[in-house]
Amino acid sequence: MIARTPAGTAPIPIRLRGGRSGSLRLALGILAFCSLLLGVLQVAVASATAEQLMASLLFAGVAVIWATAGIVAWWRRPGNAMGALIYIGALSLFLNNMGNLPFEFLQIVGAVSATLPLAVVVHLLHAFPSGRLQGRLSIATVALGYVISVLLQAARVVFVTVGQGQLDRITAAAQSVIGIGIMVVTSVILTRRLLRADNVYRRVLLPLFLYGILAVLAIVAAPNVGRLLGADPVIGSIIQLGILSGIPIAFLIGVLIGGFTRTGDLEALSAWLGIGGVTRPAVGRALAGTMGDETLRIVYWSPDRASFVDEFGADAEPALHEPHRGWVEVRVGERLVGAINYDTRMIGDPYPVLRAAEVLSIAIDRERLTAELIASNEELSESRVRIVETADRERYRIAQDLHDGLQMQLVLLALDAQGIATRPDADAGSAAAAAELRRRIDGAAADLRRLVHNVLPAALVETGLAVATEDLVDRLSIPASLHTELRDAPLPAAITHTAYFIVAEVLTNAVKHSGASSVRVSIVQTPTELHLDVADDGVGGATTARGSGLLGVTDRIDVLGGRFQIDSPKGAGTRVKVVLPCAS
Repeated sequence: MIARTPAGTAPIPIRLRGGRSGSLRLALGILAFCSLLLGVLQVAVASATAEQLMASLLFAGVAVIWATAGIVAWWRRPGNAMGALIYIGALSLFLNNMGNLPFEFLQIVGAVSATLPLAVVVHLLHAFPSGRLQGRLSIATVALGYVISVLLQAARVVFVTVGQGQLDRITAAAQSVIGIGIMVVTSVILTRRLLRADNVYRRVLLPLFLYGILAVLAIVAAPNVGRLLGADPVIGSIIQLGILSGIPIAFLIGVLIGGFTRTGDLEALSAWLGIGGVTRPAVGRALAGTMGDETLRIVYWSPDRASFVDEFGADAEPALHEPHRGWVEVRVGERLVGAINYDTRMIGDPYPVLRAAEVLSIAIDRERLTAELIASNEELSESRVRIVETADRERYRIAQDLHDGLQMQLVLLALDAQGIATRPDADAGSAAAAAELRRRIDGAAADLRRLVHNVLPAALVETGLAVATEDLVDRLSIPASLHTELRDAPLPAAITHTAYFIVAEVLTNAVKHSGASSVRVSIVQTPTELHLDVADDGVGGATTARGSGLLGVTDRIDVLGGRFQIDSPKGAGTRVKVVLPCAS
């Protein structure tokens, strides 16, 4: 299923499903049916006596709860072992329930597996959330838990069967001591993980770890507390089963609401990548959803920079030494094209990531080229902006040179001519010639001042855009109105100059070509943009075709990353709207 998105954007998958999705659903459905059937059969066989029936019914009910939670977690994250571990806990309870059946061999099996669910709980605590054990100490602790829950329990069964009560008591004491040691080590390991986890994971892990540890201790202590209080042993067993039934639910909640999203199939992702128009962010989100890790990121190798870049072409440092982060390089043949950065707490087995790298290698290579192109385009845009800024600086330098150099020379020449015309010994012809020269020099100086103003108005440099535009509007030969809303923060020089020359060009067109009787100008600054709006009531028909002054305006707007809009129907006037970015 593909989500509908605005025109021009890529479809984003709501859920990726491949061919294996249906097979997994069928397999999990069969497991659910078999689990329910096994529970029903055990209850039916145990119905010979009321006591066995009640005990078997309780055990079967708890086992079905475990099986249901395991199947849901398995479906939610197929590539994660948590669901399988929870389901193994259900199987251990089904084995446990065999002790309530009226067959000696099955009762022996039930007695041997009596403490197996506790070992599974310890395994779940160490393996959450990736489903894989982390570190040698965790592996050794869990292995020892299975040893004392199976081998020592089996030894106790043998000792009881052959009448060796003393050996049974010694073995039971050893089992208790080792079990307490296992829980102490488990508490230390989980505490260290909590301290190293970030706030998001800590909020998920802390309640789960606390409940798991306390539940195991309570299950072991419940019969002893019951005996001390003189309560019926059956009540202690019921309390044990009640606590035991909450454990899979707690782990399932951790999987469902702990930020550990449902995983998908790589085959479905591979097929979806073939859809035209897929964008880089959508690909990244799709892969993150497929792998069940919302923090997963793809970076691309740039041979020119000899470093990794993100989808926008910015440098991306390899996460080689970050805690809980995995790093898998993606290659096409022997050529490095990118890497996948993922959370090892979410994806304990790197094999699915390696498979994803194989599936995505060509796509990532394509995106690598796109990222390089984006970076090149950004560099080109920055270069074009620098050219504009350089041109403005050169314009300012020329204006200053004309004003301070040539104009001053003209002023001095005019004074010299005036001096010649007013000399006492000058004849009438010389005086008249000098006076005419003075008038011509004054005219040249006026023309030069107009040229300097056109190159770069002094008001624009000295007082800013609003005053310079007001002076421009006041000098128009047709009625004009001006509305300005400028913020206190100064505008970048390139934006100020561009905005002024845009308004000047549009007003020039309105006066010379449109036959307008009035014009209105609006300049409004927001925190991130400068909006220009110039409208006249002339004949319309303005265009940005080659040869038009508006063509240069649009080129400059494009260089600065702005937007240009012209509305000029025949006989209905012309309106030009320009938006320039001006964020600091």
